[in-house]
Amino acid sequence: ARMLEAAIQYGNPVLIENIQEQLDPMLQPLLQKAVFKAGSLQMIRLGDSTIEYSNDFQLYLTTKLPNPHYPPEICVTVTLLNFVT
Repeated sequence: ARMLEAAIQYGNPVLIENIQEQLDPMLQPLLQKAVFKAGSLQMIRLGDSTIEYSNDFQLYLTTKLPNPHYPPEICVTVTLLNFVT
């Protein structure tokens, strides 16, 4: 979680591999981009902490599931790519 928080603050990309059909609830604010302003800073609440949010931050999720079925609330917040032909 500390590495994720640092990446969000400094605008580094994060790759989370081999996710299943259930995602950690801590990722919901990131997927929804639930960013708010505190003064001149953009902030996001991640778990119990509130951290500065960089617009350069990117989150990538990969899975090895052949045909994953994610809930609609996940599907509307992400872009799904299928590289299987």
